[in-house]
Amino acid sequence: MALDRTDLRRSAVPLHSGSVHDSVSHSPAHRRPLSFSAIGSPLPAGSATTTAVSPTGSAPLAFALSSPVERYRLKASRGLIERVVARRDGSESRSCVRLGPEPLCDHSQDKLAERYDGEFLRAAVRPRHASRAREVRVADLFAGCGVMSLGLWEACRAVSARMVPVLAVDFNEVPLAVYRSNFPEALTMASPIERLVDGELGAQVTATERALLSQIGRVDILIGGPPCQGHSNLNNHTRRRDSKNALYAKMARFAEIAQPTHVVIENVTAVRHDRGRVVDRTIAHLHTLGYAVDHGIVEAVGVGVAQRRRRHFVVASRDVTPNVASLNTIYERPERSVMWAIGDLKRGTGAGDFDTASTPSATNAARIEQLFRDRLYDLPDEARPDCHRLRAHTYKSVYGRLRPDAPAQTITSGFLSMGQGRYVHPTRKRLITPHEAARLQFVPDFFSFSAAPGRTALAEMIGNAVPSKLAYVVGLELLR
Repeated sequence: MALDRTDLRRSAVPLHSGSVHDSVSHSPAHRRPLSFSAIGSPLPAGSATTTAVSPTGSAPLAFALSSPVERYRLKASRGLIERVVARRDGSESRSCVRLGPEPLCDHSQDKLAERYDGEFLRAAVRPRHASRAREVRVADLFAGCGVMSLGLWEACRAVSARMVPVLAVDFNEVPLAVYRSNFPEALTMASPIERLVDGELGAQVTATERALLSQIGRVDILIGGPPCQGHSNLNNHTRRRDSKNALYAKMARFAEIAQPTHVVIENVTAVRHDRGRVVDRTIAHLHTLGYAVDHGIVEAVGVGVAQRRRRHFVVASRDVTPNVASLNTIYERPERSVMWAIGDLKRGTGAGDFDTASTPSATNAARIEQLFRDRLYDLPDEARPDCHRLRAHTYKSVYGRLRPDAPAQTITSGFLSMGQGRYVHPTRKRLITPHEAARLQFVPDFFSFSAAPGRTALAEMIGNAVPSKLAYVVGLELLR
């Protein structure tokens, strides 16, 4: 029996006028483009352009970015930097961070944005939301420790809204404990998602699913990063054949039963080549549910993350027409270096695992010493293990040292070992700490990892996270 979605629709406070929860047809005419648009008008000089294909398959629409989405202002007398976000209705939202003692000589927009983000990362206390902020209710499947939710939390703050995390699901209780410590109001469930969302696509709502919906109420935004090991190019054993790849479609099933206004699915770029065509099937089903859908790659380093990391996003909405590729232009920032992100964290020996570097073996300690003695960033083959020394390899960055004036390479859960990647500190004879890895993942200091039971758990949850800035730019384009 097919699912009757009309019976499931619940009343809701709309995120914008013309929200999905209004009783209107979800034709393209009722959706607003996901960027500043000047359709049919001349493009102003120097403006960037992007294109999006309408859900009906008609010719692409041209969008002119005639005004920046984000602007920054220095409020020196109050010790603040203000971020101003342009809303689609012509209004503006403002949010601030406190300015540290370092002088700020360059007041260009790029430098103000860089300083704003730097102060955000170093903030020990969570910034406040605007008073009387509207609620944005969020469900996070495959939640991990909550870094993707963190990015959406900051996007809500940027538009004078308040994120209400109504559900976080992960099969592992360890990262969920960290999620709970940062978002205590959320209902957290340590369970495989297929036990909670147990219906097939297009099927009638099951008793289990109905019970879940009754606990969480309205959902405005569904986010999730399904397990990606089966898709990752780093996985040579089960690449693109892993049975966990089918969990990706659970995002579409949850959208089917919960009826969120927006859906955001994040994964590694290789997910597009899954042999089961899970992305294509998920997108097709979201289209049948009335969503406008787009997918594409967002470059972390291009939007202000001090790390080279490319992620694939499927973005679906009943309120705007998504254009994922345009995010790389709308939120483009100059590259930021490793030392921009971690330069104030130099000791590597703190009170706990979070601020303490792992102790290398005697052999690896000698390799670190050689990197600094010879002023190298790549370890010569003759100093590597036999598997590298005696045969050709493509693992140049392994056993390497981070460059202080360039972005980091992709941070993975292996950052505790120099044999897993380029994880030696740029200026200190040691590996990076979990704290430094979190900074490179755009996780601010106020985000607590105190519930993590040890260094290995820290490495897994930090390395498996998506940089929060990526979730921020996606969320901001949906909400502004």
